[in-house]
Amino acid sequence: VLEKEARYQNRRFFTQLEKKRPYVILKWAQTLDGFVARTDYSSKWISGSQSRQLVHKWRSDEDSILVGKNTAKYDNPRLNVRDWKGTNPIRLVIDSNLELDPSLSLFDGSVPTICFNTIKAERGGNMEYVKLNDGFELGDVLSDLNSRKIQSLIVEGGTYLLNKFIETELWDEARVFASQARFESGISAPKFDFPVSQEIQVGDDSLKIYYRV
Repeated sequence: VLEKEARYQNRRFFTQLEKKRPYVILKWAQTLDGFVARTDYSSKWISGSQSRQLVHKWRSDEDSILVGKNTAKYDNPRLNVRDWKGTNPIRLVIDSNLELDPSLSLFDGSVPTICFNTIKAERGGNMEYVKLNDGFELGDVLSDLNSRKIQSLIVEGGTYLLNKFIETELWDEARVFASQARFESGISAPKFDFPVSQEIQVGDDSLKIYYRV
């Protein structure tokens, strides 16, 4: 009875059970002409305030949130829930050679945080460094999260990291904001050519939702 609806409602649980990894949600915002940032990374916000509040609600819904080294370095995100009442997700960052400045917001100890790298394994307070083998893949990161019983992951990284998830087919859902802004040039949005499942207007932004079947 209502099998499709029940599987959708419990998609995080079934993904972990059947695929041995968390349910992966890709999220990004892009300009009307298809850029996620200016070349010098000077543009921090592309989407509007209503969209950003919605993203904070999404963060409260998921177990963990991931960015790559460049997003951590140039955006200095806190990756917490500030514009919504809810639980902060576990923060994750991939920094293979531990090049990030320890003064960044991700390392402030306010929220449980894991840094995946190839240098050291260390734990203290809310901060944990997980050492993976040289040349590790995204699947290794997801396997570690699965071992921790983390059922869901929202990826808010840059184009490089998002494309890696898309290319390796390690994603289940994508949420893409398109603003009315135009950059004319910059860092291109991820390569994405999938049918839209749902389109919603959020303030001045268009939100498209995709599911990988």
